[in-house]
Amino acid sequence: MFYQLRVARDQDTEALEAFLKKADTAHAEIDQQISRFIVLEDSEKKIAACLGIEKFSGGKGLLRSLVMSDRLNQSHIVTLFQSMDVLCKKHEIQDVYLVANQPSSAEFLNVMGFEACANAPDELYTSEHFRNSLCTEGSFLMVKTSA
Repeated sequence: MFYQLRVARDQDTEALEAFLKKADTAHAEIDQQISRFIVLEDSEKKIAACLGIEKFSGGKGLLRSLVMSDRLNQSHIVTLFQSMDVLCKKHEIQDVYLVANQPSSAEFLNVMGFEACANAPDELYTSEHFRNSLCTEGSFLMVKTSA
């Protein structure tokens, strides 16, 4: 199957919210952050994956809402993360944080350039998504800093 990767647009808001709701993933304020989401569409123009970033002051950002269809594989995840690097540069985000809750994902995230991080900057605590993610059992913080 053919997939197309692109930055989300205003007209994607409703479909993206529905995709995130179906995956039982946080979808609050998507309409205010739509230009910082990457979507992967199938040949029928249906969202098959997405990844977003919430921007904070000081060049900081929080990855959020990574959702993938079960039809996709690890190479699609790599493509999403690589595309997010480009989007972060466009939005002048140098420090990218994420909250993971699966120890098995730490190795993959290390390969993608993320490192374990003990403390989050204060700005991230203003995000409801961040605070809720930290409450998940087994959650841990990682960061990737671009030069």
